[in-house]
Amino acid sequence: CLTTSSIYQADVLTEDGGSHTYFGLAEKDFETRWSNRRRSFGTEGCEGETELSKLIWELGSGSIQCEIGWRAVAGCGSCRPGSERCNLCLAEKLFILRNPCIDERAEVVSKCGRRGGFLLKFNKSSV
Repeated sequence: CLTTSSIYQADVLTEDGGSHTYFGLAEKDFETRWSNRRRSFGTEGCEGETELSKLIWELGSGSIQCEIGWRAVAGCGSCRPGSERCNLCLAEKLFILRNPCIDERAEVVSKCGRRGGFLLKFNKSSV
């Protein structure tokens, strides 16, 4: 649970026999990410936070019970200063492309959100 820079998989099993898979990444520890995901399942205003929370809210509005199983599927390094790529984002995109899942395909072409923190204009310690 305290592993950093990991790709996780959430398997949603519904009472009517349906099955859905979601892939996400956790740059910090998974426990914090898991806690945030669970909050988005029950807090109004957070229902569109991720494809997973959209699904959970959709199932709940139809009174369909579900069970979610979580597991880490890969661990890799995050973006580093001077790097042209983020291995964490690339690994998540690879899982999304190779497996049928509820993740939006737009995630595959999106840019890494972690790289901006290394630019001087975003660095709070620079003057």
